[in-house]
Amino acid sequence: MKCLELWPIGPELALGLMCLLLVPLAGIVRGKWRSLPSIVAGFGLVAALLLTARMLPWPNQSVFCGTYAVDGFGTVFKLLIIGSALLALLPISAYFHKRDAEPHAPVALTFATLGGVGLAGSLDLGLIVLFLQMLSTASYLLVGMTRGSKRANEATLKYFIYGAVALAVMAYGLSFLYGLTGSLDLRAIGAALTGADPVWVWVALSLILVGYAFEITAVPFQFWAPDVYAGASAPITGFISVLPKIAGFAGLLRLLLEAFPNGLAGWPVVIAVLAALTMALGNLAALRQTRLKRLLAYSSIAQAGYVLIAVAVAGTVDGALSAAGYYLAAYTLMNLAAFAVVAQLERKGGQDALTNLRGLAKTAPGTAALLTLALLSLAGIPPLAGFLGKVLLLQVALAGNLNWLAIFAALNMVIGLYYHLRPVVEMYLRAPEGEISLHREPGYPWALGLTTLGTLALGVWPAPVLALLAGLASVLK
Repeated sequence: MKCLELWPIGPELALGLMCLLLVPLAGIVRGKWRSLPSIVAGFGLVAALLLTARMLPWPNQSVFCGTYAVDGFGTVFKLLIIGSALLALLPISAYFHKRDAEPHAPVALTFATLGGVGLAGSLDLGLIVLFLQMLSTASYLLVGMTRGSKRANEATLKYFIYGAVALAVMAYGLSFLYGLTGSLDLRAIGAALTGADPVWVWVALSLILVGYAFEITAVPFQFWAPDVYAGASAPITGFISVLPKIAGFAGLLRLLLEAFPNGLAGWPVVIAVLAALTMALGNLAALRQTRLKRLLAYSSIAQAGYVLIAVAVAGTVDGALSAAGYYLAAYTLMNLAAFAVVAQLERKGGQDALTNLRGLAKTAPGTAALLTLALLSLAGIPPLAGFLGKVLLLQVALAGNLNWLAIFAALNMVIGLYYHLRPVVEMYLRAPEGEISLHREPGYPWALGLTTLGTLALGVWPAPVLALLAGLASVLK
């Protein structure tokens, strides 16, 4: 059947085949061959990235009998998802080198990547649940990858329980959509909901937002993030702080714009309020943190609030999707850079307290400089990528007549500047309390180099990326 042609889903097939290959491979490798699954996963992710990139000029279409989209929007977000997985694989493989989990971590990472890519293109309610479950289950496994760690086991249990409840509530909301419209297709649902009872439409949307808010760490379903981020190993925390968030935003945007067109059920106002609450809670809670992973966890919550600004105006402002895509790309680079440094500290000393950074500028000046650049970009200091990303978000807020939200976001960005600079003060202005040692593996320099280069390039020369985003992610068709 023509609707079952496989050629439009080359990246998904590459990732799926890689998953099938990695499962038995991870079970049989021993000794010096433990690193083989990471190498194979790396080649698979590169192949999927190239297959996705070649789809950039393709016209928008839906495949598999209209259940899966191959369009500019999906292609851009798939590039972000696969690219973030590839960058996260480097510190993960370095962190678990010569540990029992070394061959297994790439397997879960590849499954999570496939789930995220599938979510970005899903037009069918059943596929949305399927790919969300795949993404979530693989993420749970990654958090529990550090065997014998009570903190990791506790974090895994919390992540699983909260995630299972959120997904169940979301699936119930999706079933409401089917009951109201008799269709699983997002576009058909969008056409049918215009005549449905607005109360039930609002109830369905509220239930669905529970699942997506959990994935992107938006208020009031962000409570799992600090404990899970602190309990997981640092490179795993970096991974789950970016890839599920990107996939969650992709799925949320597609659902809102396809199934709830023209601001149906008043979702722009709801998202704007969620944006304000999320950025405020994340920034204010981060002020009190004394450990780097928890600080970055609350920073991640605040960053989600900033991106929600673009989501709130995505249906009315042409540049909103471009601003969201740009900021997610910048956030991926600067956040993974920060967690790569945390991984080096944690793997060697087992601690992530801010006081452990004291004197790092003297003992490891290069590492300290790269961590400083990542934190400054997260804070929005020019000319780094985080600065331009925040400017774009403020611009679309003003273009969408959300002046109050733009002012509120600007105030929150000032608050964020304070706590992002605290680690920098510890590194450069405090005397070391003892010898600082870093875990040395080739994966760390590569990860730090690529993410830092990307952060600088996006900030100094953003034109190519902005042109790509403007041309491919501006409209869903």
